Amino acid sequence: MRYEEMSLRQKIGQMIVTGFPEESMSREFINLVEEYKVGNVILFQYNQKSRIQLKALCKELKKMIERETGFLPFITSDEEGGIVSRLPLDMPKMPSPLGQTALGEIERVRKAAKITGRELKEAGINFNLAPVLDINNNPNNPVIGVRSYGTTSQEVCTFGMAALKGYRDAKIMTTGKHFPGHGDTNQDSHLTLPTITKTWEELLQGELIPFQEAIRQGIPAITIAHICFPKVEPENIPATMSRKVITGLLREKLGFQGLIISDCMEMKAIKDTYGVAKGAVEAIKGGMDLIFISHTPKEVKKSIEAIEDGVQKGEISMERIDEALGRILYYKEKYGKTEKNMEEKEERENREFMEAFMEDVIAQSVKGGHSFFLGERPLFLSPVQTRVSLAANVQGEEESFARTMQEQFGGSAKILSMDPSYEERKEVINSLKGYSSLILGTVDGNRHEGQRKLIEEVGRCEIPCAYVALRNPFELESLPPHVFRLALYEYSTRAVEKCKKYFILNES
Repeated sequence: MRYEEMSLRQKIGQMIVTGFPEESMSREFINLVEEYKVGNVILFQYNQKSRIQLKALCKELKKMIERETGFLPFITSDEEGGIVSRLPLDMPKMPSPLGQTALGEIERVRKAAKITGRELKEAGINFNLAPVLDINNNPNNPVIGVRSYGTTSQEVCTFGMAALKGYRDAKIMTTGKHFPGHGDTNQDSHLTLPTITKTWEELLQGELIPFQEAIRQGIPAITIAHICFPKVEPENIPATMSRKVITGLLREKLGFQGLIISDCMEMKAIKDTYGVAKGAVEAIKGGMDLIFISHTPKEVKKSIEAIEDGVQKGEISMERIDEALGRILYYKEKYGKTEKNMEEKEERENREFMEAFMEDVIAQSVKGGHSFFLGERPLFLSPVQTRVSLAANVQGEEESFARTMQEQFGGSAKILSMDPSYEERKEVINSLKGYSSLILGTVDGNRHEGQRKLIEEVGRCEIPCAYVALRNPFELESLPPHVFRLALYEYSTRAVEKCKKYFILNES
């Protein structure tokens, strides 16, 4: 289809990304493509069950969307590594970015990103929604944490750019997120609308440094955060809807000429404060090119109709639509096609590389000795494996570090609340008599007072203790050097399995 022949609806459809909740295309999704000409898709963990199934799904998506819209789709997914990894279990996965940084091997980060990019393209995904370029400069951040490459701009630049180079080597479309920075907040924009009160000058000295470097290195897309920056945008609206942030700062001041995309407009930061359709209209008016409405067909329809109405009423100019469309079609032409089938040998080598990477990330975190002796009757404690952020992978709530370790080593297992009360902690302390050791697994213990106090309280007991940070490692920083501890950087089955080697039943 020629650009000049496209209707308004066809043009708007190219600006929308949405998904569906099954392993195959839903009737509602197909209707969005056929009737509303939606030209792009986002795949989540529930869409990706195996390498074979994913390849078949992507092939069907490309065929159907190209037939109905005239253009190849962006098939997008969040494959950051670690806690944000949508790929099926039979495909290789990177460790979480913060774990990659902790290992300190720049070339390994680049190679892991290259492997990931090639695996995605081979499966049919042509747009990876990574890397995260946020600086995790607030340890109480509930949504960034180990998704960031570091706590300083230098760390994020060093390792984030290594990942960017790896993705570029794989010739896959990528985006830096979440501009102008989601690191310095203790709120999750999936659940509420955060505010960061830094000035533009303060952002330039910190949060914006990785984005500026990524722009210099030719990153093709940047994702805007659902966060208010009142000292940058006086109207106190989210950056997603701010012309001052999107066009004035990112385009004009920083000179970015690539694709500007939204975070999901169904996140509560937008949905509960402005509404998805209004948010989409304002985002496009502000300079957004690609709008993610990831889950709900009704919201997609309402948004497309609202954008059409905005154009017809003159609120959105055709020039703005055509400008966005031009960028979208340019990058589709550049990145839309995917790679030929991967050889079995390369698949195996990729899996082995990632497995070794994950093992070494955990190994470098071990402190207080090479191993921990459990004795004859260990007690394992941990919260269950749940999603602490809506950005993280969906987990089986019945699985737990404590139960898995008990099955391997015997002893007892107790499940903790995410924020244990005084009574729950007292019960734990009173039950320690007769146990040979205590192994405490924590999940974001620095953000939950009950877990933090339990760390302190069991530390005062005479029983030998080991500590395992199952996600963010920050709660381990205050422990004495001699105390045995390790960080997994992700609460996952694979990470728990790899940490077992550091625990031994008896010294003999």
